[in-house]
Amino acid sequence: MVRGKAFIFAALLSVVPLAGAAATVAAGWDRFDATVAVAKTTMMADPTSALQKARQAGQIAETMPPSARRNEAIATGLWLQAEALTRLNKTDAAKPLLDRAIDIAARSGKLTKLDGDLALAEARLGGAQGDLALALKSFQRAHDFFAKLGELRGQARALQGLGAIYDMAHDFKREIRYYEQASQIYSSDPALELAAANNVGFAQQQLEHYDEAAVNFTSALKIAQMMKSPFLQADILTNLAFVYAKQRRFAEANRAADTALALLGSNDQSGQATFVWGVKAEIEYDRGALKVAARDLDKAFQGVDLKTTIAPFRDMHKIAYGIYESVGNYPLALAHLEAFKRLDDEGRKLTASANLALMGAQFDFATQSLEIERLKSEKLERDMSLRESRAQTEAVIFASFLAGIFVLLLWVGWRHMLVRRHRNAIAQKNVALTQTLAERDVEIGRRTETEAHLRLATRAAEDANLAKSHFLANMSHELRTPLNAIIGFSEMLAHGIVAGDKAKEYAGDINTSGQNLLMVLNDILDMARIDAGTVELAETVVDLADLVDSAVHEASRGVAMNRKSIVTDASCGGLRVRGDAKRLKQILVNLLSNAVKFTGPDGCIAVRANVGSDGVDIVVSDDGIGIPADKIDSIMEPFAQVEGAYARQHGGVGLGLPIVKSLAELHGGRFALSSTEGVGTEACVHLPADRLVARPQARSAVA
Repeated sequence: MVRGKAFIFAALLSVVPLAGAAATVAAGWDRFDATVAVAKTTMMADPTSALQKARQAGQIAETMPPSARRNEAIATGLWLQAEALTRLNKTDAAKPLLDRAIDIAARSGKLTKLDGDLALAEARLGGAQGDLALALKSFQRAHDFFAKLGELRGQARALQGLGAIYDMAHDFKREIRYYEQASQIYSSDPALELAAANNVGFAQQQLEHYDEAAVNFTSALKIAQMMKSPFLQADILTNLAFVYAKQRRFAEANRAADTALALLGSNDQSGQATFVWGVKAEIEYDRGALKVAARDLDKAFQGVDLKTTIAPFRDMHKIAYGIYESVGNYPLALAHLEAFKRLDDEGRKLTASANLALMGAQFDFATQSLEIERLKSEKLERDMSLRESRAQTEAVIFASFLAGIFVLLLWVGWRHMLVRRHRNAIAQKNVALTQTLAERDVEIGRRTETEAHLRLATRAAEDANLAKSHFLANMSHELRTPLNAIIGFSEMLAHGIVAGDKAKEYAGDINTSGQNLLMVLNDILDMARIDAGTVELAETVVDLADLVDSAVHEASRGVAMNRKSIVTDASCGGLRVRGDAKRLKQILVNLLSNAVKFTGPDGCIAVRANVGSDGVDIVVSDDGIGIPADKIDSIMEPFAQVEGAYARQHGGVGLGLPIVKSLAELHGGRFALSSTEGVGTEACVHLPADRLVARPQARSAVA
């Protein structure tokens, strides 16, 4: 037993190192995946950093235990290093790494996404080294790989690569179509969208479609800014500056070039600053500043061997020749002319090579099509012989089939006749039933329509009866109150019950009640005349300040003002309007009377005028009890009041505001009422500009 326990304990001890090793391997793969992800993310924006991360990933893969995944990881690290070196124009160093990666990936014997990525890398390397046939074949192979794997992003990258081949062949229209097709297949990768926009813009620039090119470069710049890549932003701004210069937008071109230089900074490892200074030189040359252009070229070609420059310098050499010749520096002009001729010849050869590669691809496609047609022909012959051998058997089967069909048709015809008889009988019954139901529906519809009309008529009668009752209640109160005072005080005076000062006081009360009664009757008559359309305006030129003073005096007369005050705005002074003075005064009196009635002790009422381009506003505001928002529309209707009890407390038959509204409209204006419950009310009568006779030169503050 002791021996068995020792054995179990030893086995447990051996598990601990195994578990620790597994954890170490898992952590190593996590570091590898994270490093590869960073390398892929920074590949376009910062190929130098991407190269460093790719090397780290390769070193991590080499330390992993032997497995299929380790082989794929090593190939992935080599592929990413080759990609970064190609983007840094170090193709000689990239090729052996890529060849080794392709060899390792081929050993697995199965198609993976890495095979497509390696084919793309091989195509880009071939294009950079001038082997366009290899580039074209590799791009097509990559597209086939990704299509089999269902990788849309990979297909889009391959199509963009094919577009680049057509760029080398100077077939810019077809290049644009390839990039547009790539965007249609996959548009979720900002890097691909940036490449498409920038390269389409460059193709349009070559076609001298500068407006379209500027739009595409601007789109690419926005994506580069979103990716926060100074290198990409500087590259696109250089292209944009060139297009602006061709559009004669020199200020914008200079700003774009200066921004590109600022983004590149003093430590420009990519060499992009050379091309920025070249664009600035061309801008100054187009503007006629030859000496400034020459200085910019000196900065552009500082430390550059004119005998070993590459294709991107071709156009810069051409413009440099023109600038140095113009400033009299003939030796330097000749050197740039020779460099331009060398690169131009190389470019022509490259274009011819690209066209030849494309023609070869088209020939291969035609040969492949012929082979497919030959195979189809052979298959057709085999199919024909097979059909002949089966023809007799099929004829017997077909005859039997026809006989069966004939019998089946006879049976179907007999069944159809029976079904049609039953269907006709059912149809006749349905017609009779439909007629019965239609007659019933018509009768029900008539009853329903009649009931609806009766309900509407009943509701209208009820509303009219309610309005009549409300009107009669108000009228009885408004008429009975002053009549009671008149009759009561007059009887006391007639019987000699009172005398002296008391008699004078009662006589005054009789007069006040009579005036109130007259006002009610006048309001009713005015409303009746307005409804009948018989009111005519006696128009004169009215001084607004005098009108306001008169209305304030009349509204204050006979009313217990307590500590209320009516304040008039100095803005009314010097303002004259064309209108019916009596009706305008009636408007103001009604508004002021309402304000006085519904403003508490110590309340304040203000009258002011606002002159605008569309006319003049006469505004009466108070700090009274206000009106609920849901009641404002109703009180604009004749005989309407906010609340019955409150209306009886303050008096009135509900005609003041409707009369104001109608008289304002007779003057071609409008009336508006705004109020906040518990805060106050503002009434505004607007008269149009054609009624304004004199405008004030300056407006004073509120008194």
